[in-house]
Amino acid sequence: MVDCRYCERSFTEEGTLREHLYETHDREELSRIDRKRVEQYVDEHGLDESDINADTDDNQSNQREQQTVDTSDGGYHADRWERSDVEALSTDDIVDKLTNHGIETNETAFRNRAKNLNSATTLSEQWEADYEVAATGFDQDFIWMAAQELWKRWASEVPNKERIYDFVQEGRDLRENGDRAEACDRWLTAWEYILAVIPDDSTTIEAADQTTPTFLSLEAFIRSLDSDLATVAEDDPTYHEHRLDFCREVCETFPDANDELLLDFRHFVADSLNELNRTADSRTEFELLIEEYPEDPWAYKKLADSYWIEESDELSIETVERTADLYRTALDVDKPLEGASMVADRLEEIERRLTDSKGADHHGAEKS
Repeated sequence: MVDCRYCERSFTEEGTLREHLYETHDREELSRIDRKRVEQYVDEHGLDESDINADTDDNQSNQREQQTVDTSDGGYHADRWERSDVEALSTDDIVDKLTNHGIETNETAFRNRAKNLNSATTLSEQWEADYEVAATGFDQDFIWMAAQELWKRWASEVPNKERIYDFVQEGRDLRENGDRAEACDRWLTAWEYILAVIPDDSTTIEAADQTTPTFLSLEAFIRSLDSDLATVAEDDPTYHEHRLDFCREVCETFPDANDELLLDFRHFVADSLNELNRTADSRTEFELLIEEYPEDPWAYKKLADSYWIEESDELSIETVERTADLYRTALDVDKPLEGASMVADRLEEIERRLTDSKGADHHGAEKS
């Protein structure tokens, strides 16, 4: 997967990115490596350099399509670098080929660059800026692919944006094959990399999205991961702990996120604590939610449930009365409560119990 750094698009193939850069972006806004990508696209398709960024008519478009088809039978695909090609090379072969293109590197030098960066593509652009690079044609692709591969071999402990894609995709493949727990493990690793590459001052999802790979919608990713962690935890309770840690990190990392997201993940924290039988901690979280989000009916309902469903036979009259008050408030706040009829039935049951209890106390007092 290759990202366009100038807009919100990602491409599975380098050739598609080159076409996109040629068709969509002004030459002036492109980096040196991306200008070379455009030049390569122009050479491949026999285009005039002056056509860059110009509006093309249908005849031009059709001509390009025909030229693309025609070149596919020649050396175009045969000479093209894919990541799998670079992965198959030995480290010495990669370094030798970089040297042939004018780039001098070794493990120490590479690690010194990588430790201050969060992207292998950025590292390859540094090479482009620091050396007289003699790469032409598809060998220009080799340079950034080599940076990615050497990062994996020489600086694997240093997170970078490109590896986020790898972990997310591996998780998707595992999930499709029915291994949801392993998928969650891969996605949690991707989450660790995300935390490492976003700036410390990115306190909202929107700000963090500006620094993560464009293929990834961060809010969609974290909501999906939470949902899968909850599902896996139904069969493997250890994942309640993973979910708890993850949801806390989301809340701590994005304290200025929108209220809907923060409220949801605060609930997920309290739910996870409850599943881990940390009832007192869970109730504390619900009490805080009631204080901070007084119009949220679910905090009242869940806190009441923690008393009535878990300990109804052991509750004092005072706690039963508090439970009834919580259910009443859950029904009375403006925000609608799903399953309100069930809560109303439960409240009616509690009120009958309170009436019976008070009647019994009164009868006992008369007898004495």
